[in-house]
Amino acid sequence: MVKKRGATKKKRNGRGPRPVRSNVLANNQDLRPIVPRPMRRASGGRSIRPQHVKGVCSVTDPFCPASKNSKWPDGTSGNTLTEQFRGNVTVQVDANGNAFNCFTAAAPFGAIGSAVVAGPPAIATTVATYTTYKANSMLATYGSNYRIVSAGCVVRCIASATQAAGILTLGTATPAAVSTAYTMGSELYSEVTVKAIQPGMEMSWVSQPGSTGARDFISQSTNTNVQSDWTAMYLEVQGATASTTPLVVEWFINVEFNPLSTSRALTAIAKTNPPKSVMAETATSTVHSSLGSFIEGGVRVVEDQIAKHATSA
Repeated sequence: MVKKRGATKKKRNGRGPRPVRSNVLANNQDLRPIVPRPMRRASGGRSIRPQHVKGVCSVTDPFCPASKNSKWPDGTSGNTLTEQFRGNVTVQVDANGNAFNCFTAAAPFGAIGSAVVAGPPAIATTVATYTTYKANSMLATYGSNYRIVSAGCVVRCIASATQAAGILTLGTATPAAVSTAYTMGSELYSEVTVKAIQPGMEMSWVSQPGSTGARDFISQSTNTNVQSDWTAMYLEVQGATASTTPLVVEWFINVEFNPLSTSRALTAIAKTNPPKSVMAETATSTVHSSLGSFIEGGVRVVEDQIAKHATSA
């Protein structure tokens, strides 16, 4: 006997009849409803949407891919463009194994070193001018006013196992002054970390806004000095293998800027700033204060830590 469509099979080991599969595509009320992915939960049971975490990370994590085109959400009038400055600087020590550098969150100006380190005690005297990160940039050529969105550095040991030696001191404070003497090991920093230089060592630093003026637009045409409204990273090396290059510093600076009125092509594609978001401002401030400036590890570690703090913020 031929079974009719929709009939059931015999019992299967006492588990009851199994219905024959039928075509229900024409009757969507029989289909299982689509259940959306649950949102992550922060402390206290609050729902946190992934896009909110991504938004906070884009203005706090300078290494995040989302930070490359990010803008600060304060509802500032006017249309802006974005640019990311990125590069690396090698750190070479002198014949006594000493080195001194300072990296600031300014664009396109922001790196300074010392001509010599005299001593003991080791005293580094900075050179007369800051080095430009990237002079031939879209900002320098077509920009009028700009502001920092985020900035940071990753310090890596590149010395071989037989040459890796010495002590690395990283501090954060206001930017170093030009042609000024600094006594290494005796400077007062708001935050500091000390590490032994060894193969595989990585330390990340995230610049933090030091005042309310950090989010103000400034003129890049006259800003040949540092941006003192953001913290700077001081780097001191002592006791390294003489005349070697034990470290490399990779730096990231993300900015937004107003194009010059004469740059009509860029003015046409500049987009309006994001609307003011008190939630984003509060969460960003919380992330900066709870995270600190220094994180042991590379870019991936920073990404995980900031996402964690952004979720709970």
